[in-house]
Amino acid sequence: MDRHERVLYQRYGLLLVALVALFLVQGIAPGGRWQEVIITALSAATLVLALRAGEVTWRIARLAGVAGAVLVAAVTVLAINGTADTGAARIASGLLVAFAPPAIAVGVIRGLRARGATVQAVLGVLSFYLMIGMVCAFAYGAIDSLGGAPVFVEDVAATTANCLYFSFTTLTTVGYGDLTTRTDLGHTLAVTEALVGQIYLVTVVALLVSNLGSNRGTSRSG
Repeated sequence: MDRHERVLYQRYGLLLVALVALFLVQGIAPGGRWQEVIITALSAATLVLALRAGEVTWRIARLAGVAGAVLVAAVTVLAINGTADTGAARIASGLLVAFAPPAIAVGVIRGLRARGATVQAVLGVLSFYLMIGMVCAFAYGAIDSLGGAPVFVEDVAATTANCLYFSFTTLTTVGYGDLTTRTDLGHTLAVTEALVGQIYLVTVVALLVSNLGSNRGTSRSG
């Protein structure tokens, strides 16, 4: 493993750790103004890590870092003043949703073309899988906010934790049935997410892992 591959391995490893941390905070933390600070900071950090792992220019990554720092500072000031405002956290999540998945996809494809299946490529596709769930969770929250009616039939509040829970149970095709979407748009999004999640695991991830084993066997025999 050369120096460039080691750097990419570290970047994708850090990205995966940041995504897991963001997932846990969104799903477990009890809420409140300080949770918004943590979510905003983790979203901003994850975006920068995704851009660096995708090997975008340093100028773009630095611009994303500055924007994230401004959002974190704004939410921190509001938290100190005793205000719980989700606006900045949602902006940070929106930036993460908009820019991180394309950067990771481009980075993984570029790496596969140059080096074939590698450990960092596996970390990249796993990070992308987590991002799919977070993108859809963000979409369910947006439907609830903009649709004029609760997104869930059960009139359960579309909190960050609930949207994340529904998104990942749908993505993994577990589907407990305790939450269901109300509208045709919600139904379509849920079905699409389930199809993407199932196809992604049995094709992209499975093929990449099997090719990783083949590559290691070839390198040893050579």
